[in-house]
Amino acid sequence: MVAMFWKIRDLNREEPKERAKQSLFRSGYWVALAIMFVLATVEPGIVAAQLPAEQQLQGSLIQGIDLTLKQEYSEAKDVFKSVIINNPDNPAGYLYLAGTIQAEYSDYENVFDQQLFDSLLAKGEILAEHLIERKDSADWGYYFAGTAISYRAFSESENGGWPNAIIDGMNAAKMFERCLDLNPLFYDAMNGLGTYYYWRSKKTEFLSWLPFIHDRKKEGIALLSSACEKGTYERFVAMNSLVLVFTEEERYDEAFSTVMKALEVYPDNRSFLWCLVGIVERMPHKDTAAVRSAVSRLLASVMKAPVRNPYSEATCRLKIAQFAMEEGRTSAVIDECSAILRYEQMEGKTKRDIGKKITAAKVLLQRAKESQNSEKLKVKSGK
Repeated sequence: MVAMFWKIRDLNREEPKERAKQSLFRSGYWVALAIMFVLATVEPGIVAAQLPAEQQLQGSLIQGIDLTLKQEYSEAKDVFKSVIINNPDNPAGYLYLAGTIQAEYSDYENVFDQQLFDSLLAKGEILAEHLIERKDSADWGYYFAGTAISYRAFSESENGGWPNAIIDGMNAAKMFERCLDLNPLFYDAMNGLGTYYYWRSKKTEFLSWLPFIHDRKKEGIALLSSACEKGTYERFVAMNSLVLVFTEEERYDEAFSTVMKALEVYPDNRSFLWCLVGIVERMPHKDTAAVRSAVSRLLASVMKAPVRNPYSEATCRLKIAQFAMEEGRTSAVIDECSAILRYEQMEGKTKRDIGKKITAAKVLLQRAKESQNSEKLKVKSGK
C-alpha cells in the first residue's frame, strides 16, 4: 500500500541529477505486486480459518498469484477471471485480477485498461464492506478495503492526482489499523501499516518540531521486521518493504540480503532484479563486477519477456555500454548503443522518456567510434 511513496525502479532508471528532481512520493509496481506478495503465500489452512472458502478456490488463488510473480500475466488473469466467475461474492478474485493488471502494466509499461481496473476495485470494495459487516470476517474486510483504496491511490498518482492519492493512502492505513485492532496478529496489515508509518515519518522529518508530528520510523521498521520474521503468508511483501526501507536508511547489506532471499524464490522477477541493481549501485566501495552482473541478469529477464519494455532494455544496455567504454571494449559499446538506437522511433511514445537514453547512447557511440578509429590509426602508423 504505502509503497506508493517510493518507486524502486526510479532508483535504477534515472541519472543522478534526474533522480534528485524526482519526488519520493511516487507510485509503481510495488503498489500492485507487494499486495500480491502478501496474499501469495497464504497457507490454505490459515485462509480457511478466517474466510469461508473452498479448497478449489484456495488452490486457484495461489496458482494465479504464483503465475503473477513469475510474470506469466495472461495465465494469471485467466485464473482470476475463473475465480470471479465461480466465486462472485468473494472480493479476492477482483482484487487479485486488478493487481495482476497493474503489475503487468508496471512491468511492460504499454497498455493499461483504466476502466476495467476501476470497476474491479469498486466491486472488490463493495464486497469488502460486506465482510466488515460480519464479525467473523471483519478483519479481512478491512484488509481488502485497504487494499482496494491502495490500488486506487496508485491509479490516481499515475495520472498526476497527488492530493487524492495521498488522502487515499492515509485512508488505506486507517483500514489496516482497524484490521489490526480486531486481529493483532494479522501480519498482512502489520506490514502495510509499518511501511506507512516509516514513509510518512520519513517524508515529514522537516516538520518534526511540531508537537503533533511524531517520528514513527522505528515503529514502522519494527512492524516490518516482525512481519518478515514471524509471518508465513506475508513474507514477500515484508521483504519488499524492508528492501525499500533498508535502502533508504543506507543499510545496504541488509537490503542486499533481503532481496537475494526473494530472488531465491523468484529468480527472474524483474521487480526484484531492479531492486538488486539499485542496491549494488549504491553500496559504498561499489563492486563494479557485482553491478555488471546484476544489470546483465536484469537485461536477460527483460529480453526473455513476451512483451519487450524498450525503456528497460535501453537502460540496461546503456549501463553495460558505459562499463564497456570504461574497459576500452569499444566493439561492445558500439553493439549495445546500436541496439538502443533501434528504438529511436519510440521516442516520445514510451511511458518514461527513452529519448534521454537514446541521446546518451548516441554520444557514447560517437566516442566509441572515435576511439576505435584512433586505435586503427595507431596500428596503421606502427605506433
